[in-house]
Amino acid sequence: MTKEFAATLVVLAMIAIAVPMFIRTAIWNRFLKNIKAEKDQEALKILNSPVFKIMFGEYNRKWNLMRYYISREKTEDVRNMTNSLLYDNLSKQQAYQIFSNAYFYFISLHDQEMTAKILERLEPVLEEDSREQYQMLYRVMIEKKSEDIDRVRELLEEKEKEKDSYSKASQEGMLQYLLGVQYANIGDKKEAEKWLKKAKNNVKGTPLEKEIKKLLK
Repeated sequence: MTKEFAATLVVLAMIAIAVPMFIRTAIWNRFLKNIKAEKDQEALKILNSPVFKIMFGEYNRKWNLMRYYISREKTEDVRNMTNSLLYDNLSKQQAYQIFSNAYFYFISLHDQEMTAKILERLEPVLEEDSREQYQMLYRVMIEKKSEDIDRVRELLEEKEKEKDSYSKASQEGMLQYLLGVQYANIGDKKEAEKWLKKAKNNVKGTPLEKEIKKLLK
């Protein structure tokens, strides 16, 4: 193999890598531009196009559709998408990403049927401490129980002693939220507001933040 031929192969390989990346970036930027401009039909055309599926894969197409439906509060579309994904062969990470967002969406609507269904699908992919929190959330939000106050306080104390991590704040926020709602369930408005305000600071940018803001109005 001559040096010239080897150099040509390197250039061709670089082009083969660069071109798909360029196309992906162009498609994604066009999608975001339409979303920001609230040109929903144009954005959906991009998501549902064969090119998007080829360049990003079927899972990413469905995930972005789910995010769009949730952001626009299109409940029936979120329901249909969730039901269609329940039996898909998803990785652990994909299942958590999709169903945790759907879980918070439907639990904020107090939809017992969908929340129970999603929780059953989520449980196998959750770590033990997260699984316990999601189960408590179901009891508190759907069943309106307040039996977990002592347990949540205990978990919160343990969490506060842990070293900082990327998920520590959001996990503390979840526990503080669980405390706040339980106090609200038993009519203790002062304690409820105290814990919900703490939770809001820890869950910024998550689906839970919107629910907490509603409760604090």
